[in-house]
Amino acid sequence: MSEKIRILNKSLYRINEAYLLNEQKKKISDAELCIMYVLDDGLPHSQIEISREWFIPKTTVNTVIGHWIDKGYVRAAAIPGKRRERNITFTDLGKAYSGEYLPAIYKAEEQAMRETAKRYSDSFVEAIEYYASCLEKAFRGSDDTAGKDD
Repeated sequence: MSEKIRILNKSLYRINEAYLLNEQKKKISDAELCIMYVLDDGLPHSQIEISREWFIPKTTVNTVIGHWIDKGYVRAAAIPGKRRERNITFTDLGKAYSGEYLPAIYKAEEQAMRETAKRYSDSFVEAIEYYASCLEKAFRGSDDTAGKDD
């Protein structure tokens, strides 16, 4: 089983590397691309939500959002009852900005998904999601000192 795990992890790193190489060509950071991806659904998202769900440090999210507010790419609206959280959405200028990056990414993702689904069906997505959940659960349940030398 460990060889399959190594292959899976190597493949996940290859996926990340594919995005990274694209980002470098486009001169955009991983965090910027990720936040664009989140906001492109058209729904408001808080900075805390983006940080937690997409595993981007809060300071990084805040820095990107701050720059984008200054450039007019996003708006931040207060969330009733939450003093320190704001909902973030793209402005028209921000939609145009993200439009310089996201369509090519979506096209590549769709192409890769079509080819993969032809061979394996799209249930592989649920399998990876399930594996991620099981792995998180296994780490939460593991002894923090396991594997450490005394």
